[in-house]
Amino acid sequence: MNTELKEKQKLLKDWLKKLGLTQPVFAERVFYYLNDSDNEEEIKQFIERFKKAINRNSTDIKLIESYLDILFEQNEFLKLGLVKPQFYYENDFDDKFNKKMREISRTISERLEKVD
Repeated sequence: MNTELKEKQKLLKDWLKKLGLTQPVFAERVFYYLNDSDNEEEIKQFIERFKKAINRNSTDIKLIESYLDILFEQNEFLKLGLVKPQFYYENDFDDKFNKKMREISRTISERLEKVD
């Protein structure tokens, strides 16, 4: 399994939990964000596709990233005064180093959340 995909899926699930949003509730919000329809059957189908996408090993990582972008625009996130986590790097470092830096960044973010 793609490690980066797995990390992004976990990040999405963790944020949903932190914000008190269930997968179906957030999936419905994503549906309305992406569509002009309010067809109940389409919404139900989308919710099921969403649940599968955040668990499937073959999901396109860009799809998960788009869900994260939508999540970081939600009122629950904005009310907490949080900033969308970002990780920038040049290809000057090897993957092990970049992975460790992401872990350090995640640990710092988690500790900052506990202080608030």
